[in-house]
Amino acid sequence: MIGTKEAEEVVLHLRRNEEFLDVKTGLIDSGEGKKLGIWVKDNEQGLGTVTFLDSQSHFGALGHGIRDTDTNELLEIGDGRLYTTSIQDIKKGTSGNPGGMEGVIVYNNYNILGSITQNTDEGIYGTVDRIDALFSNQEPVPVAAKEEIHTGDAVIRCAVSGKVEEYKIRITKIDWNARESNKTLVIEVTDPKLLDMTGGIVQGMSGSPILQDGKLIGAVTHVFVQDARMGYGIYIGNMLNHVK
Repeated sequence: MIGTKEAEEVVLHLRRNEEFLDVKTGLIDSGEGKKLGIWVKDNEQGLGTVTFLDSQSHFGALGHGIRDTDTNELLEIGDGRLYTTSIQDIKKGTSGNPGGMEGVIVYNNYNILGSITQNTDEGIYGTVDRIDALFSNQEPVPVAAKEEIHTGDAVIRCAVSGKVEEYKIRITKIDWNARESNKTLVIEVTDPKLLDMTGGIVQGMSGSPILQDGKLIGAVTHVFVQDARMGYGIYIGNMLNHVK
């Protein structure tokens, strides 16, 4: 709704990529007031997994960016909030049809855990205020250097069962020159319990930390659409660069 009754048109000051421009457009009298015939999206929400929390209360999550569902463009954000959620159901992944975790988020002050300040191709980042609610009874984990990471057995931590548990995976490929930095690791879910619950990797597991030899090496980022057992991961060093 436009806060003017007499005007027949307005000038919008827009930004397209790095260019600013003014566009004149007409107004429509809806009977309730003047309106613009445009669609404006002012918020986005979703379910994902926090990967890490450092000693300065900075967190990293997802391992990939939040993109507009219509344009696939990385969303620029002014600010955001981190909320707790409870998992209600799991849609099992099948060939050609990625599954997903279905959760309930209650948008009240009690459930706010912290603030989101960055949305990047390598994850979302911000600060946690209620550390006790999100990371109770957690032990510090060392971070692996690149040269320590190898193909073979590893584990991921995720809360598909309603609580954080470890599940066995296998790292099948490491590509330090991958075209997309959030697809450095190729992983395969081997844990029978996780395969029975989810079929492999499902939406909502993005950000699940990957550990190998007792060290944090990365996070789950994508699932192979044709094979839910397989997916990609990001090297943890790429994520930590955003909180330095």
